[in-house]
Amino acid sequence: MKSEKSDKEIEKKHEQQEKEQSWIDKTEAKIDETAEKIHQSETYRKADQSVEKATKSLFRKAGRLWGKSEHYLKNRSKEKDK
Repeated sequence: MKSEKSDKEIEKKHEQQEKEQSWIDKTEAKIDETAEKIHQSETYRKADQSVEKATKSLFRKAGRLWGKSEHYLKNRSKEKDK
């Protein structure tokens, strides 16, 4: 009697786990499909280009400031030597 109950309980747990895994797989597939649609959209492409342009601009400005600071520090050390 106990064996039958425990077998049924184990079987129910196994079925529940299979259902949950199936739901997880379906959800992941839906997320992947939706993500692919988003990546192929025109809006995403434009946003990506805007972010890339802003990043390049930011790094150019940072490079200029870096160069100016190095120039300033070199000149400052030369003035101290005099």
